[in-house]
Amino acid sequence: MVNHNPYINALIRSFPQFDIQSFHILGEGMMSIVFEVNNEWAFRFAKNHQGSLDLEKEIKVLPYIESTVSLSVPHFDFVGKQENGLYLVGYKKLGGMLLEEHSITTFSKAEVQSLVQSLSLFIKQMQSIPVEVARERGVPAISLKTKILELDQEVKEKVFPRLDEKTRSYVSSRFQAYLNSKDYHDYQPTFIHGDLSPNHFLVDHETKKLTGIIDFGDMCISDPDYELIYILEDCGKEITRDLLSSLEESKVEDRLKKISCFVTFDQLRYIIEGLNRSDRTWIQEGLTELKREMQENRDEC
Repeated sequence: MVNHNPYINALIRSFPQFDIQSFHILGEGMMSIVFEVNNEWAFRFAKNHQGSLDLEKEIKVLPYIESTVSLSVPHFDFVGKQENGLYLVGYKKLGGMLLEEHSITTFSKAEVQSLVQSLSLFIKQMQSIPVEVARERGVPAISLKTKILELDQEVKEKVFPRLDEKTRSYVSSRFQAYLNSKDYHDYQPTFIHGDLSPNHFLVDHETKKLTGIIDFGDMCISDPDYELIYILEDCGKEITRDLLSSLEESKVEDRLKKISCFVTFDQLRYIIEGLNRSDRTWIQEGLTELKREMQENRDEC
């Protein structure tokens, strides 16, 4: 049970004129926690230094994104700091229903196609923002190859001791496939959201049409293919394939294989995070998902 009092007190200290009538938790992640206030406001509190840096990035960049994309995005009406110096922000809740990770499996074919078209437009609009503009506002440029080389080493040190020989071989083949494929590293870096998971999508309650996107804390300048990692992980290959086609990608199957490698690396990061936190649930979930994925992707890349 989360103790609401520290967050209520932080809100009162930062915005004494704000009349708090109701205060309920909306969600919590590793970087921040979000509360619904007075049934119409969302207040997000950074939980650590990285979460605060992510919020600072959003504070600087979201106004530009809001003026560029067609979908609704958070507009921060309140910006303050907690006693520990970490940021807190408040914005009017966006209209629509927030999806869960696998909600799209309940969508009709027409609803899925509508979602794909809306996501395609959003991604193109994000990519239209000049990287220089994003960089000036504090958005980092991420070299995925460097990050994945570092991950490869960390996996060998921390995760391999927990894997059987067959799984170690599979994981090694995934790193080799990504790192040794010259075509995978031949791209023009673009501005990306970085966390396009369905649980950051808002849709109309009745039509299921996409109305908004939230949580821009992971936005960066990087490989445009990385934008689709959670689409593949949470929505599946068919929807990802359709989205790649809508994005006018000529080598759809090659891109799909590349993105599937990103999904593998994400599962490995999850296991490492569990190890770092001594969280057996995270470790087991990551290992289970890795085994399941191994069966599906043995010959994929």
